[in-house]
Amino acid sequence: MTDIPPSRFNLQLDRQSALGLVEQVVAGLARLIDNGKLRPGERLPSIRQFAQEQGVSNSTVVEAYERLVAAGLLLARRGSGFFIAKRDVTERSGLPPIQLNPVIDSAWLFSEVFADERVPIKAGCGWLPSSMLDGEGLHAAERRIIRSPGAQQVGYGHPYGYAPLRQTIAKSFATWSLDIAPDQVVTTHGVTQALDLIMRTLVKPGDTVFIEEPGYCNLIAMLRLANIEVIGVPRTVSGVDLERLEELAQIHRPKIFFTNPVLQNPTGTTYTPACAMRVLQAAERHGFWVVEDDLYRELAQATDPMLAALDGLRRVIYVSGFSKTIAPSLRLGFIVCQAELAREFARTKMVLTLTNSEITERLVYNALTEGHHRRHVERLAGTLLTAQAQVSARLEDVGLLPFAPPRGGMFYWARMPHGTLSANEIGDQALKQGIWLAPGEFFHVSQSEHAWFRFNVAFSDVAKLSDFFRKLTAAG
Repeated sequence: MTDIPPSRFNLQLDRQSALGLVEQVVAGLARLIDNGKLRPGERLPSIRQFAQEQGVSNSTVVEAYERLVAAGLLLARRGSGFFIAKRDVTERSGLPPIQLNPVIDSAWLFSEVFADERVPIKAGCGWLPSSMLDGEGLHAAERRIIRSPGAQQVGYGHPYGYAPLRQTIAKSFATWSLDIAPDQVVTTHGVTQALDLIMRTLVKPGDTVFIEEPGYCNLIAMLRLANIEVIGVPRTVSGVDLERLEELAQIHRPKIFFTNPVLQNPTGTTYTPACAMRVLQAAERHGFWVVEDDLYRELAQATDPMLAALDGLRRVIYVSGFSKTIAPSLRLGFIVCQAELAREFARTKMVLTLTNSEITERLVYNALTEGHHRRHVERLAGTLLTAQAQVSARLEDVGLLPFAPPRGGMFYWARMPHGTLSANEIGDQALKQGIWLAPGEFFHVSQSEHAWFRFNVAFSDVAKLSDFFRKLTAAG
């Protein structure tokens, strides 16, 4: 067998793209395989040759080849190289295919998008590219784990979580003049599980809870799955619609108000101090808990209000995690609350999933205490602030209307000015062109009046995306 001629590899890698080089190589080779330009049994160039031809590092090619092997597109033969794998006619790399007439819905958002490597522009996704995450800190943390005694790595963890990590989390609240004890901290499998534990512990089927509208799409689906009555409180540029919150609370007597005060997903907006105080006053008046989802706190401004600090954790249950600053693969979040509530949440956690992985908790603890995490977060916040300014300028230039001025964080929320197409229909058209959008309907309890979209600024500063919307707005 002979190597495939180099001329067949015109991947046109874009070094200015938010999509990493590894992802671009994977997507490019997958397309060549899928359209038959690379045939089963043919041998790819060596790692060194391919790297030289494409102007990338050997490590980039190694990771791309290995991903394609894991996806079933390539075979690795020791001493011979990498070959195009044989597949059934109906098989497309073992991954859910991009349909010719795709349907963008919440099921696709919650499952397939995480595995579909062939959508090159993930403008609507909810995570950061690996290049922005704390890879250096995580690798250092892994080295410390490897050097630790084996007995510390093989047992169940503590029901509340790894004690040194909980102590570190508790101490971090001193910045907000909040005195937290470690027994007020419970670790979880990410923020989503933290929200689930709170719901399962404090709410029963038929109860009513409030969420922001638009708000966190996973939470909406989770509450509906549990037969909880979900009512949306309109999100505003300065926080939430306080008059509407008061009206709805008088009528429905909610058990919980789930809110994301700082750099909210999906709008990117932040509570003003006045809004924060009035939400807490409403909670006191009407007797409901406030669950403060504060996942984006580390990316926020130092003066942005924290409900838990203003309230002293009397009616506020605080939730956060590390997926946006260290790595989403770690799946580690935490709850901070009254000690009595923490015991209840720990019991629920043990019934559902037993303990967290202590190895994961030790990794996060090491990453937080290595000494460079704070500087990494400062750089990340600055990078995202710049990206948001660039993305907002690019999209507004082609006619999109913003919800609020950019102020940092991951998300930018904007809508089409007019037109007959729904957000889902626009999303379908975009997917055919290799662009994944997140239509506003994902984030609403009720039907959205306009064609809103959530843009992840880390993936959206690309010409193809703005060109797509330029053509749409021009067509009316």
